[in-house]
Amino acid sequence: ILLRLKKKKKQMHSARATSLLIFSSCILNTFSYLSFHSQVRSRQFRSFLLQAEASTYDYDLIIVGCGVGGHGAALHARANGLKTAVLTGNDVGGTCVNRGCVPSKALLAAAGRIREMKDSHHLKSFGITLGDVSFDRSAVANHASQLANRVKVNLESSLKSQGVDVIESKGSVTDKLHEVKVVSTGKILTAKNIILAPGSIPFVPRGIQADEKTVFTSDGGLKLEFVPQYV
Repeated sequence: ILLRLKKKKKQMHSARATSLLIFSSCILNTFSYLSFHSQVRSRQFRSFLLQAEASTYDYDLIIVGCGVGGHGAALHARANGLKTAVLTGNDVGGTCVNRGCVPSKALLAAAGRIREMKDSHHLKSFGITLGDVSFDRSAVANHASQLANRVKVNLESSLKSQGVDVIESKGSVTDKLHEVKVVSTGKILTAKNIILAPGSIPFVPRGIQADEKTVFTSDGGLKLEFVPQYV
């Protein structure tokens, strides 16, 4: 009788343990289910908030200025799925492409070739003899300008191909947050974020008059219609 009672108690304990395990497993599964769906709902809610916030603006990002900095920022923004607009100020490429690196390097390259060809002593050491070497200043200047324009067109095309809205106007921020005014039309655009990349202008020290005839800025220096005897 005692053995039977002990056996029944073991069976009861075993049954209770099994019930507890099943109950615990059910609770864990329930909490896991609730936690998973809570996370999903949380993500969905955050996505909804982001979409709702984005819908209140014309753009996720507006960039004022389209030099090397503004161009790179626009491409990066589009790569991350942001609706982006650039106000170029009719100056895609900025100082670097239009009045700096590109045209100046083109002029330097042309000047370097002429200098090499005029070095008769150096050429003679290679067994090369040239006659009088001359150049057309306006043709050299046109080459530099055309190269700059080609780079400018390529930059603008790269923006449009990635879905950036290119606005050929200057832009200015208003006294309200998230607003940019299109200067040429007066239209107001809104954006969640705004990047100011207006570039630079030549610095002229106080007391000096840069008349672009005897005293030149870097901008005027690339538009010379004559070759000065010395600089």
